[in-house]
Amino acid sequence: MTASALRSLRVLLPLVPRREKQRFFLLLALSFIAAAAELVLTGLVGLLAATFGSPEAVLNNSPLREFQEHSGISFGGDPRWLAMGLLGCVFLAVLARNILNVFQQRISAAFSEGVGAAARIRIFRFYQRAPFLWILRNGVADLSFGLSCSSQLAPTLGLAITAFSGILMLAMLLAGLILVSPVPSLMFSLALGLGGALVVRITRGYLDRCSAEAYEADYATSKVAHLSLHGLKEMRMYRREDNLFRVFAGHMDRLVRARTRQKTLLRLPVSSLEILGFATLVAVMFFLVCVQEAGMARISGIMGFMAAAAWRGLPVANRLVDALSDLRGMLPYLHKAASLIALEKNMAGQLLPLGAEPQTVSFADSVRFEGITFRYPGAPAAALEDVSFTVKKGSMLGLVGLSGAGKSTLVNVLTGLLPPDRGRLLVDGLEISRDNARAWLGRIGYVPQSPYILDASLAENVALSRWGEAMDRERVLDCCRMAALDFLDELEQGMDTVLGDRGTRLSGGQAQRVAIARALYSEPELLIFDEATSSLDMKNEKAIHETILSLPAQITVVIIAHRLSSVEGCDLLVWLDKGKIAHMGAVKSVMPRYQEVLARTPE
Repeated sequence: MTASALRSLRVLLPLVPRREKQRFFLLLALSFIAAAAELVLTGLVGLLAATFGSPEAVLNNSPLREFQEHSGISFGGDPRWLAMGLLGCVFLAVLARNILNVFQQRISAAFSEGVGAAARIRIFRFYQRAPFLWILRNGVADLSFGLSCSSQLAPTLGLAITAFSGILMLAMLLAGLILVSPVPSLMFSLALGLGGALVVRITRGYLDRCSAEAYEADYATSKVAHLSLHGLKEMRMYRREDNLFRVFAGHMDRLVRARTRQKTLLRLPVSSLEILGFATLVAVMFFLVCVQEAGMARISGIMGFMAAAAWRGLPVANRLVDALSDLRGMLPYLHKAASLIALEKNMAGQLLPLGAEPQTVSFADSVRFEGITFRYPGAPAAALEDVSFTVKKGSMLGLVGLSGAGKSTLVNVLTGLLPPDRGRLLVDGLEISRDNARAWLGRIGYVPQSPYILDASLAENVALSRWGEAMDRERVLDCCRMAALDFLDELEQGMDTVLGDRGTRLSGGQAQRVAIARALYSEPELLIFDEATSSLDMKNEKAIHETILSLPAQITVVIIAHRLSSVEGCDLLVWLDKGKIAHMGAVKSVMPRYQEVLARTPE
């Protein structure tokens, strides 16, 4: 395990719930018991092999004589009863070991899956609490891939547990070998250990490069898949299907080649260990015969135990090498998950609080922008600069300006999604901050220009603004009427008709009216229309405008308009130009000047 992997695991270990920590210590105890059981089984098999090879030597062995004297069990000098007794002990040992292995595997799976689930939940929660600006900068594709990487933590921990158990078993077997015959056992262990380490060292660099290439290809494939699915209509309109297929297939080809090389390299240490293990047994046999001139009885005892140790140890060593090699392949995913957890800690002061709101925000008088300035990181100029105005409760505010004037940024600041660099957003004199931004959002309804339509029923889409709560079907119908959903009766199953992913069964104007009904369903005190009528025809725009005018007097309305007819009934019109307020006041005083600019600079 590399130092970087250990650092990543240290970042992730604090995520382990108390219950899983108890399982971890139980796993440690079970690993020691399993290693001891493996040693006992190996010794019994070695003794059984020696009994079949030289029964007299075994019967005359001093430890066995002492055992017969103290236990009262006598084999009567008949090696057949000894062999039968040993075979019964081997059976019981195999039975106990396999029961222990199943129990250990269950605890190991519960531990690794529990910690993996905790990491996924932690990263998902981090996404929900992360600053909106950070979400915008990273993009959905990268965030989705990060969450996918966190799902690899459970198998990674499983491999780590396998590796630990393998090391413990090999150490226990080595200790038993040394007790039986120190010199041959040390020869066997050193040759096997040094040879295995050399093979791993040779293949490690190649394996790391293959793992990194596989990770990069996997990430690139994920991004192309995200583009092709979420931008399906646009990419098809521009006839990019062939290009998408070629790029996707190219990345998949890189991924297949990298993982093929990776899996091939993984087998080299395992195959080398088997060859090296049996070659070492030949060398030990040569040492016993030619150097120590040992008798057949001694050779039978030593080689029987070593052969049993090799029989049990080599598969364990193979699993250990497999686990360590697989771990190296999982490291990029582990580092990605660990980096997100570490980033959450570093951004602790910027994260939104979730759950019960410690503060409440009352909106009875006004919302005020007080000298607000905001600049996106790396941008050459501020998106908003020294913006100040007041919106009275129950009034209508219109926001106009050319593309890039800062209208959307102003709305994001108004909702509390983007905290200003300078200045304050005040609601009834209370400054909106990270601590009370969610409480303020609870009073806001939002109708975007391109609404997200869930692959669910119309009723579920309207009630999305209160997702997770019981649906009020009567309120859904009222909101549909207020939003002028005149197509409701045309749907086969009415409000229970499934609209399809991204609203495939709706026109653009119909989708926007669903979004308006959704915003009204949340019973907002401040309702924001972000170019909400831009895709509607004049008839439907007029219907929506009449709906806006008929809203209860206590609802404050903010309209970002493309058509000037949408803001004609506003009490205050703010004209933004390059992040600054160009003009502000009554519609009749601001509109003529803005129309002149539109005539000279068509959007």
